[in-house]
Amino acid sequence: MKGDTRRASPAGARGYEDPELRGLEGLSPHRADRQEVLIELCVGTSLPGAPMEFLEASVTRVRHAMDGAERHADGGKICLRPANMAVVSTCNRVEFYLVVEADAVEEMIHAIRAEIFLRAADDVSLESDPPVYVHRGPEAVRHLCRVAAGLDSLAIGEHEIAGQVSRAFARTIENEGPDRALIAMAEAARRASGRVRAETGIGRGQISLSSVAVELAEREMGSLRGKRVLVIGAGKVGRLACRKIDRAGGAVLTVANRSFDNAEALATEFNGVAAPFQALPQLLAESDAVFSTTGSLEPILSVSLAERATTGRPVDRPLVIVDLAVPRDVEPGVGDVEGVRLFGLDELSDLSRASMKGRLGEVEQAEEIIGDEVGHYARARHIERVRPVLAALWQRAEGLRQSELDRIFGDFEGVDAETRGRIEHLAGALVRKILHEPSLAMRSASADGQSDEYADIVRRLFALDDDRGDAPEPEGA
Repeated sequence: MKGDTRRASPAGARGYEDPELRGLEGLSPHRADRQEVLIELCVGTSLPGAPMEFLEASVTRVRHAMDGAERHADGGKICLRPANMAVVSTCNRVEFYLVVEADAVEEMIHAIRAEIFLRAADDVSLESDPPVYVHRGPEAVRHLCRVAAGLDSLAIGEHEIAGQVSRAFARTIENEGPDRALIAMAEAARRASGRVRAETGIGRGQISLSSVAVELAEREMGSLRGKRVLVIGAGKVGRLACRKIDRAGGAVLTVANRSFDNAEALATEFNGVAAPFQALPQLLAESDAVFSTTGSLEPILSVSLAERATTGRPVDRPLVIVDLAVPRDVEPGVGDVEGVRLFGLDELSDLSRASMKGRLGEVEQAEEIIGDEVGHYARARHIERVRPVLAALWQRAEGLRQSELDRIFGDFEGVDAETRGRIEHLAGALVRKILHEPSLAMRSASADGQSDEYADIVRRLFALDDDRGDAPEPEGA
């Protein structure tokens, strides 16, 4: 009788289909289904806390690791390609998000620090300890939600970061397979960012780092109308810059990219013209403003190139260059070239934060929303932890119910179908009524963060870890 499928799925067992059991199908009552304690982790670095040189080196290390050039830490014990970890790498941050068993937390933190951040510090001869932060448990989820909502961005309230976070988690799940814990983190971030944008005005005006960059150029030049504007790079950041330039109106737009076809497609979309990447020296000399947005690991605009572009340039016509790339597209020394005004992420961050002074109330409201979503996530995770225990409890009860029914029907072989059905229904109803309230109490306790305590008590009281199958309790026990 142990092959009876009714006993393998309590939610579908005849006589007591209880809504509290939905989702428990397929879990066994034995120790193998006991869930390990999992801890959410975020290990990362970001501007403005980190020096730009260190962030650039960290981005380069991450790209090499994800491309398979450096796959393992500690002699190959831990894979950092990465497996079951989401890597959020944007213009101002490199962060690893993962969920690991409690006894592996310190090992994973050490591996990420050693393989990415300590090596990045060596690459740039950083004299101090690398500025790496670690968030654990609910604080890791809170940080992720703040990032996705644009509260931790250089341009506060920016919209693009939510998509970047979503794609980072989706990429890992697609490559490594579904991971329930990572999916739950990604969903929390999606809900938080969606609510912040819907319920506050923090992102009013489609804020992005590119839009702040164009506003900075307009401030420096008075207006872009009639100006020659060059956008280098045809990726997402370049597209956002082109859109903002187009909305400003009146600029003569040129797009340069290593792929001329991509440059042409983007330029056509925003009423500009495309140019080959090799024409950069001439394009710089002709331009009034340059927005550089490539994904190059090495600078593409050198001091010598800037000097040639400004030779003979009128004093009242400075070349405004805004570097939006990480690693930087523009050598820092370009800012010292006469006739050049160079701006980077630090200046863009200052401008964005200055514009936020009138919206501090929106930030506070956004933080409250994030706190609400982190609480929702934590409650859901605690409830998730008692699922195997609930399954074990109901399956133990179902096993005892079926054993007793088999015994009594074996003693009374002549029981007619109607009577048999009534007895089965009665037995199922008793199981349902006896276990319904304890099940609700366990879920409620889980929502209050007491899942482990209640789960252990229930396992001990009902001997759920004993491999006794469906054997009934001795009479009088």
